[in-house]
Amino acid sequence: MVYAFLISMNQESYQALLNAIRNLLPLDYGQLCIITDFEMPLMNAVQTVMPETKLMGCWFHFCQAVIRYSKRRLNSVYHLFQSSPIAARVLRMVLALPHLPAHRGHPDCPQHDINDGFRAIVNYVQQFPDIEEHLRTFLIGYIEGYWLSQVGPRILSIFGCEYRTNNYLESFHSTLLTQMSKHPNIWDFIREVFLLILFFYNSNI
Repeated sequence: MVYAFLISMNQESYQALLNAIRNLLPLDYGQLCIITDFEMPLMNAVQTVMPETKLMGCWFHFCQAVIRYSKRRLNSVYHLFQSSPIAARVLRMVLALPHLPAHRGHPDCPQHDINDGFRAIVNYVQQFPDIEEHLRTFLIGYIEGYWLSQVGPRILSIFGCEYRTNNYLESFHSTLLTQMSKHPNIWDFIREVFLLILFFYNSNI
């Protein structure tokens, strides 16, 4: 486990950290899978410093981001998800997209991928003209325009992965925050982290 204190959350800082890790730890980086929460500076840094490493987005954070965006930016669509069983089904289908392979040809699912799944959702929505227009911005502008085009299926897909979220790390951080006083000094921080690591380790033996 590696902890680092950074003065900023930009790509330059992340690259400096990842370069230091790479120089210190002689790992087989081609066998590693790094799960992130879709923070672009971090994802760009990983792809720059460790291009052979599998980079994967956290499925929980994807679901959270989609629902949060709908609620904050597309309020009418969010209310449609709550009031229409068909729209709610569409949302569930969208949230399930990462469970498909990034590209066709995977041995366990050779005929389908995330883009196929998205097209199936669009075709399904076309059967319901009363909600199709309302969902167009959500599906085409947001899901296709951002998640499929900018983030990309390769990072979005969790198909066949043993770990699909980084919730175990979020749980660790949440417990750490409850154990630690506000604005601890470096020694108190290190002590609390060390004790918590021992607790988590002993709990999983």
